[in-house]
This record gives sequence, C-alpha cells and structure tokens, in this order.
Amino acid sequence: MRRDRILLMSSALQFTLFVPLAWWGHKHRQPLVEVAVTHLVQKKQPSFMRSVVLVVNTLTGSAVFLNLLAFPVAAVLWKMRLRLEAVMTLASCWINVLGGTVIKQVVHRPRPHPPLVQVTKQSKGKSFPSGHTASSICLWGWLFALGLLSKNKRQPGRRALLSIPAAFVVFTGPARVYLGDHWATDVLGGYLFGGGWLGLALYFYLHLRELGILLPAQGRERSDVLSSR
Repeated sequence: MRRDRILLMSSALQFTLFVPLAWWGHKHRQPLVEVAVTHLVQKKQPSFMRSVVLVVNTLTGSAVFLNLLAFPVAAVLWKMRLRLEAVMTLASCWINVLGGTVIKQVVHRPRPHPPLVQVTKQSKGKSFPSGHTASSICLWGWLFALGLLSKNKRQPGRRALLSIPAAFVVFTGPARVYLGDHWATDVLGGYLFGGGWLGLALYFYLHLRELGILLPAQGRERSDVLSSR
C-alpha cells in the first residue's frame, strides 16, 4: 500500500474518532471522571516545577507562538530551496488554528476552573479541542515528518534531531492537564484533530511534490522522470 493512501486512511480514522469525542465534550462539560484524572495528574506540584512546565509548554505548544515561529521556520526552508515545504508549513499551521477556533465555538465547552482543579491563571476561550496540542502536532509533527522523508538518511545526529520535535509533541498534551488549562479529553481531541490534519497535509504535500509544484528546476526534471516510469 502506498504511503499516501496510508496517510489518507490515518487522517480519516482520526477525524472519525474526533467527531464523537467532540459530541461527548459538548454534552459533558465538567465530568467527574475528568476532574479525578486532573487531580491525579496535579498531585505534588511544587511552584518551581509548575513555572517551568508553564514556560516550556508555552514554547512548545502555544498556538500564537508557534504560528509566529512558523515564519522563520518557513524562511529557513525557503532559503534551503525547500519552497513547497516552506509554503506547506505556513498553510498547515494557519488552517489548523482556523479550524480549531471554529470547532471550539461549536463544541462550546468551558475551561477547567477553581475550585474543581488547580489553575494558575484562568484561560480565556473554550476548551475543546486543546489548541496547544493540535498546534504542536502541526508544527513539530510536520518537521518530524519532513525529517523522516528526508533523503539524507545517514546524516550524523539525525535521530537526536528528530527526537526533539517528537518530545515536544509528547510533552505538550499532558502539560495542559497538569497546568489545569484543559480536560484530558480536550487533549485527546487536540491529538486527534492535529494528527488528522497533519496526515491530510502530508498527503497533499506528497502529491504536490510528485507534480513538481514549487520545486527547483532540477527537482521538477527529476519528478517528471519519476512520473514517466
């Protein structure tokens, strides 16, 4: 099975699971089971550790920060003559934020708040899905995927470099519950929505790359040769 079909099927599966979860989040705004999960995650919270998690979580998952960071990342990719990758980086991040914002308003689930859970600063806006989690997947997951698709398989330190964005994605979701900004199902919804969109973005990226869109002249010639075989 071709990898583009696998990506499309993976994306469809995640969006399919996302829909009933969004419905559940709309119907169950402050479920006791999720309050219990948050209490379990928030056990033993030294103020220093909470501050560190807050700062790191902002850097690895904040939708505002990551959408700003997408500009220099795209600029670096463009300078490396990876023009399609640069454009797709910006498009993926922006569409993700737009889609997530619309869904938040439709689901209309309130954020966790005291005295139910510990909250450092009450976040504004709605809770489902977790924007930090989805944004983290769309940028860091995207860069991780580009690294996997890179032709330089034997590049020194490649595994170490790939582990960084992967760690950011893994860290962001649980940190949102730890900080009391989201319920566990908000985070799960963020992973499903972000993962579904990432799979769809990679699907279109592979097709555009095969067509030679925004590739340098040498890349287009190579793509034409491959497509003629």
